[in-house]
Amino acid sequence: MRLIYRGKTKNVYEDGPYLIFYFKDSLLGFGDEEDTGGNEVIGERKGKGSAVLKQAEFFFKLLEEHGIKTHFVERLDERRARFLKAEKIPLEVIYRFKAYGSFLRRYCGWVEPLQELNIVEFTLKDDSLGDPLITEEAIERLGIASAEEIRQMKETTKKVAKILREFFSSKALDIIDFKLEFGRRERRLLVIDEISGDTMRVMRNGKLLSQEELLEVIG
Repeated sequence: MRLIYRGKTKNVYEDGPYLIFYFKDSLLGFGDEEDTGGNEVIGERKGKGSAVLKQAEFFFKLLEEHGIKTHFVERLDERRARFLKAEKIPLEVIYRFKAYGSFLRRYCGWVEPLQELNIVEFTLKDDSLGDPLITEEAIERLGIASAEEIRQMKETTKKVAKILREFFSSKALDIIDFKLEFGRRERRLLVIDEISGDTMRVMRNGKLLSQEELLEVIG
């Protein structure tokens, strides 16, 4: 295997026609505060990587059961999973059920905490620029994705939102937001990267669930 990406929360290796993700115990946040929406590594917690991998396996399988195509193949052990290769589209597609995190900071004074939103946002996946918001017209004009791909990404993200909201509602939990990434494989779009506590916020009685608490929810 050849290391092709060293990230904040995982390393990615090339293994023939597949990718192998190795999930780290890294914690994301801002300053000293843990926050899955953060772009900084603020520390580590033993077992966090394993918890995220189990969540990713669960949610990818949940999406597949509902007809959403992903690049997940199988979990290999407590830290590693195998995925199909795909041409990564450098966007994060964010679904915001409610106002929280960067949305509140961005529109301070215009929105109340946890105000109902139900909107889709696109950000350019570029840490050096701080993952800025990007309009659909700019995505198309810059050649990042076609108008049809943008439409498909939005449609799929809304379907995933419905699946996740129904799942968490059945557990008496409230999903606040989540983000997806997409890739191209054999002329079709797949949901790629991961879906886990590192890419979503879930609350119980107004308190965000930790990775370990989320893992207990999915069993």
